[in-house]
Amino acid sequence: MGVDDMNELAKEILDTVEIGALATVNVDRTPLVTPLHFARLGDSIVWISEPTARHSENAFRNGKAEFVVWDDKKRAVFLKTNVTELPESEKEAAMAAYKEKLADFMPRCQNPQIYVAPIGELDEKTTTGNWLHFIA
Repeated sequence: MGVDDMNELAKEILDTVEIGALATVNVDRTPLVTPLHFARLGDSIVWISEPTARHSENAFRNGKAEFVVWDDKKRAVFLKTNVTELPESEKEAAMAAYKEKLADFMPRCQNPQIYVAPIGELDEKTTTGNWLHFIA
């Protein structure tokens, strides 16, 4: 899916809400939900985290995560996605998107890494009204 094909409501939510929740699975198979400041970069989301953070390690163990963000009108975007480190060639664009959305906010990281997760395709089977589900 290209950014032009993405649902306008999804773009509005992803471009205005600053914090979402990333869900991963710990080694002992218990869930972990982590709040993240994020930005949309085309048809993906990006965030900055410490590589040794539990959510980062969890995401890399199997490459899978889920993410949700909702606004004050109870509209939500849910992502079932894959997480990777952002390629060096895209870091400048990611930092520009992050700064445009979050101004001077930066998470406290000794070794900051930019992570990327594709938004994917709209899942018509699970999308209900203003709750949009995407699968990458």
